[in-house]
Amino acid sequence: MEELIKRLSTQKTAPRLWIERLSIFSERDIDHCVRSISFRRGINIVWACEPDDESAYAGVHAAGHGVGKTSLCLLLRYCLGDSTKSIDELREEVLGEYPQGGVGAIVHVGSEVFAVFRFFNSYREGFASPGDDLDALLTDGGAQSFKDFEAHLSEVMLSGVSPRAIPETGQAILWRYLLAWMARDQGGRFKSFFSWREGEGTGLQRPRQDPPIVMRAVLGLLAQDESQMLMLLRTLERDLETAVAETGHLKQEPSLIRGRIESELRAWLRVPADLPMRSDDMFKDSVETVIRGAKTATAATLARLDSEYEALTNQLVELRMNHRQLENEYNLADTDYKMADAARNKDESAYRLLAGKREKLKSLVGSCEHGQVAFQECTHIQKEIQDLSFKDGRDKNSLAKIGGDWAARAAQSLQRRTQAEKPLQLAEQRVAVKDRESKALRIKRDSAALELDRGQRLLSELERWEQASGSPEAAAQIKQSVSRCTDITKNTNAARVRLVTLQHERSSRERSIGELTDMMARALLSNEAFGSLQVRDEIRPFQLSLRGGEAFRVLEILLGDVVCMLDSSDPASAFPGLLIHDCPREADMGPRPYRDYLHLIVRIEHEAYGDEAPFQYIVTTTTPPPESLQQPPFLSLKLDPSHDEGLLFGRRFKTQAQAGDLR
Repeated sequence: MEELIKRLSTQKTAPRLWIERLSIFSERDIDHCVRSISFRRGINIVWACEPDDESAYAGVHAAGHGVGKTSLCLLLRYCLGDSTKSIDELREEVLGEYPQGGVGAIVHVGSEVFAVFRFFNSYREGFASPGDDLDALLTDGGAQSFKDFEAHLSEVMLSGVSPRAIPETGQAILWRYLLAWMARDQGGRFKSFFSWREGEGTGLQRPRQDPPIVMRAVLGLLAQDESQMLMLLRTLERDLETAVAETGHLKQEPSLIRGRIESELRAWLRVPADLPMRSDDMFKDSVETVIRGAKTATAATLARLDSEYEALTNQLVELRMNHRQLENEYNLADTDYKMADAARNKDESAYRLLAGKREKLKSLVGSCEHGQVAFQECTHIQKEIQDLSFKDGRDKNSLAKIGGDWAARAAQSLQRRTQAEKPLQLAEQRVAVKDRESKALRIKRDSAALELDRGQRLLSELERWEQASGSPEAAAQIKQSVSRCTDITKNTNAARVRLVTLQHERSSRERSIGELTDMMARALLSNEAFGSLQVRDEIRPFQLSLRGGEAFRVLEILLGDVVCMLDSSDPASAFPGLLIHDCPREADMGPRPYRDYLHLIVRIEHEAYGDEAPFQYIVTTTTPPPESLQQPPFLSLKLDPSHDEGLLFGRRFKTQAQAGDLR
């Protein structure tokens, strides 16, 4: 024990993180404080004792269950920025009882001290202020939001962590990973050293490999050259994957493209897979001969379709000409009818229309397409001009004088229009049908034109790739890629050898923590026992030589945590110096080792540090602690389910389920 006391570092006189006080409020007011708990540097025991035999809750809260010890640990974590499912569930339960309530704390961060307050309501943000005046914080509000405080806390706690990211994956090391380690979730039940959160996980990409790397980075056990070698090795492995894939692609590309072209040719020609692409025997079939035959047949089809398309186009032209002539006759009759009908009805606007028509007729130049005579010699045109010979508004009465003539003319025009309507509709139908036939035939003709050179085009492409696959350029490209793979493989193997060498070279930090582990094991158990640090073990980095079943396995985990906590006074460590253990005795640990374990922590605190312990250890228990630890200053809180005041929240909640969850 003397050797252990001498060995402990006194370079730091205070933990980098510790909690001075935790207060629970039913409302944001100092007068509504439900409970206030003071903590000290050194060991702090929270004891949930058995209820009195006469108590009505003797059966419900037997063995100290359901009184609030786990809730206390969750609230401590909550004030340090932890956010997990178990904390959210606790907040929802307490919110039902204290809708306006919250939890406050005095937190020491490095050389600074902060008062913080967080609401139980998840929709309300907490706040913080420098100093230890929690009363003023509740009254006046904080100088900064809790998120700002959390960011500052995270930066201070991670400032000594090196590296700040997992070398192999590049994932950043966050404050919540370290918080999960130093404040273990009770659901983990101390199953293994790296079981920090049960069911929820930590958020690390690799649940098995990454927690040990986080531990080494925090304890200063991940040397800079080892970290650089890990990052180099990861880069080389990625480069090798890329180079191997590129080489395979270069080797396979010609054959893949050739196979694609051959498959397309055989599917197009519908020939069997065993038919050779080419043949030296002119009397034997091959894909090439089938292509020539298909080209000849396609050329004949194309010629036939061209002829049919030309004939169909001529027919369509004739139909359209006939349609245009019928349309002109119909329009002329329709116009005559409308004008004659308007004049018959003495429509003044008809006067202007008819006068405009007269002037248009007089200005016609050229030949009439119907009579094939000059417009000036056409009797029809001249008669129209004579009928419309009134010159101005004074002649409007002429409309009335010859009204009978206009009525007869309207009847004649209507008859002409009716006679022209049916032939026009029939002509329109014939043009539409012939137009569809023309479009369909054109599509067939264009498809045939594309098919004409398809086979030869595919054969030419196949020949080009066959030549390229064996070309000196392609061979040189493949050789260069293979050489690159070989070089990267050599560098990767060399990096792995160097990494193994570095990992087997025990650093002074590793030896120091290993020696402290051994001294703790001998001081706790006996001089025949010894402890060791296997820093790269992904299950048991801290190991005890004695085998005693699960009792010693749990003790092994507790001992590893305490070693890290005591070593935090060394400047090389970034461990916060704060530990929160929720009921380690309940994790199948024997009463004798547990009692000796607590006595050892107290002796170390008293003999090595006195009142200036550079660590804070908060542990809850349902097992009665040794009598010497059942009083202040070591006992911070005694929870007694025999009466309401003995519960953490000072009252029993509405439902038994809620009370049972608040352990």
